[in-house]
Amino acid sequence: MPVPAPKLTDKARSLLSRGLGSRMVSGFVLVAVLTVVSKAVSFVKDAAVARQFGISDELDAFMFSFGLLTFIAALIGGGLPEAFLPLYAEVNHLKDARRARRLAVQSSVIHVISLALIALVIWFMAPQIVGWTTRGFTPEKQTLAVTLLRTLLPFMVCFGLSYQLGTWLRADKHFAVASSSPMIVPLTIIAWLVMDREQPGINTLVHGTVVGAALHLLVLSVVLWRRDGLTPSFLLGCLRGWEPEVRGVIRHSLPFLFAGAIFSSAVVVDQTMASWLEAGSVVVLGYTDKVCGIILAVTVAPSCDVLFPYFADKVARRDWAGVKHQLFMSAGIILSAALPAALLLCWLAPWVIALLFERGSFSPEDTQRVAAVLRFAALQIPFYILGSLASRVVVAMQATNFIIVLSFIGLVGNAVLNWVLMQHLGAAGIALATVIVQMISATLACLYVLRQIGSRIAASDSVTPT
Repeated sequence: MPVPAPKLTDKARSLLSRGLGSRMVSGFVLVAVLTVVSKAVSFVKDAAVARQFGISDELDAFMFSFGLLTFIAALIGGGLPEAFLPLYAEVNHLKDARRARRLAVQSSVIHVISLALIALVIWFMAPQIVGWTTRGFTPEKQTLAVTLLRTLLPFMVCFGLSYQLGTWLRADKHFAVASSSPMIVPLTIIAWLVMDREQPGINTLVHGTVVGAALHLLVLSVVLWRRDGLTPSFLLGCLRGWEPEVRGVIRHSLPFLFAGAIFSSAVVVDQTMASWLEAGSVVVLGYTDKVCGIILAVTVAPSCDVLFPYFADKVARRDWAGVKHQLFMSAGIILSAALPAALLLCWLAPWVIALLFERGSFSPEDTQRVAAVLRFAALQIPFYILGSLASRVVVAMQATNFIIVLSFIGLVGNAVLNWVLMQHLGAAGIALATVIVQMISATLACLYVLRQIGSRIAASDSVTPT
């Protein structure tokens, strides 16, 4: 007689219902899958670009201009939305959804005005910006970089505003469109390369990038318009009567922008210092970042996108024990998969680069050059994941002073280590400096979060009636 299978205990059933069946976990899975698909599309685009341009001066100038504008857009698109989301959660929790939508519309208006003003400054200052940051470029290459920088300005505005609208969708736990729509940009670039397949040039990349960013913004705008019922009368009302919390968004965004400018400028510092090395070093670093992004795409990107609104909700409700549990659980699960993947990437670096890029103008020598840098860059992955998760809690707490201090430490450490290590290792030294900085930043962020949570739990216990 067969022995009946044991039934699930109540505890196991509870774990399944709160875990795999939860909206948070399903959101993580959805975002992870969509991010992987988006990264796959991006790599098809990168492979096509690598085949056409290899490690050329044209692509070097494009990567510099594109990277600088992406950094600025992400900086503005990170500072305002990061200040906006915790206040949005608070208004939604303490007041009502309509007031929260008004706050979101008004924050978006401030965002687009900020991006337009910055674009105007970059247009006039482009020769000075390029001349100061690319002293390793030839005069012809610098002239091309100035032209590309100005031509890509519409991309910067669209990309930055898309970040704001995507954060708005994630704040309401709507992850599908926010996570899938970024693939519109690489798809548009691929389409442009196909249309100009007979004589594709650097302008093909520029036009595909600008049109793709505009389409991305259009899709997000239409989705929000239809989902939230953003009628013309509602939008006009948002412009007439401003929410008091808008002042809080602006006030908190300034430290976030300042901190983001310090910490995120590590990308620009890396690119600038790489331009002082042998030709093609900027592109080499760009390719290694793209490969590391494969693992980050299925770990830190979806986890931060999904967990940030939940962290903000728990902070708004003062559920400190829940914040700590959620941070520990998510970090443990994600690191258990990411750490072996990072070590495997170090081991298989030449094979991975050859598989992804070695065709057309991308030679076996280029493969060896990129793989040598990738072996160092891959070591940053576990520290980047841990630091990113902890920083989401720090942002939800709106601990602006600590963010500024941590960002300053990261910037100074990155520049100093870059200078020391690049003397002996070249571009690989820049990658190794990033690893060390990520390790220090992750350690400090985790220690700060644990200390703050512990003190707030103790304070809550001290005022709880016995």
